[in-house]
Amino acid sequence: MPDPFAPPMTGALLALLDDLRPGDWLALASANAPMLERTRSLTVDASLEQVAATVFDILPISRDTHQPLTGWAVEADDPRFTDLADAVQGLATDGSGRRQELFALPDDVLVDNAGGISSTIRVPWDGAPFLFLVCVGGARHEPTDLRRRRALAGIC
Repeated sequence: MPDPFAPPMTGALLALLDDLRPGDWLALASANAPMLERTRSLTVDASLEQVAATVFDILPISRDTHQPLTGWAVEADDPRFTDLADAVQGLATDGSGRRQELFALPDDVLVDNAGGISSTIRVPWDGAPFLFLVCVGGARHEPTDLRRRRALAGIC
């Protein structure tokens, strides 16, 4: 296990993760991804892979949510995004100890439910905007299906 206090783990990132509760949604996003201004946001100067590996080592992923790991991108067929999606899925699987399937998040679901995202960790990225959402576990909570409208806002 990597040293939990090595970069990119900072006090600010630990505080952001500590504030999350079961059923909350955390976004891992490119710096240029569209997000609501009221969403708590932290920019980390590390790659998405480094951040995801650190976060998924300590953040429990929901067992009660039908699709606890989702992805969205402006250019979902971009090979660079595909590589990121594979990396995030693998890191989430390794961190949670069970297979994590990455589901595509449709634009309308993101727009309708963006208010349900509790916090965002932004990473540097020079390509088209993207984000990954992970539902926090750690205790029993109401199952969420992101394919239903208002699902995020309804639970968070």
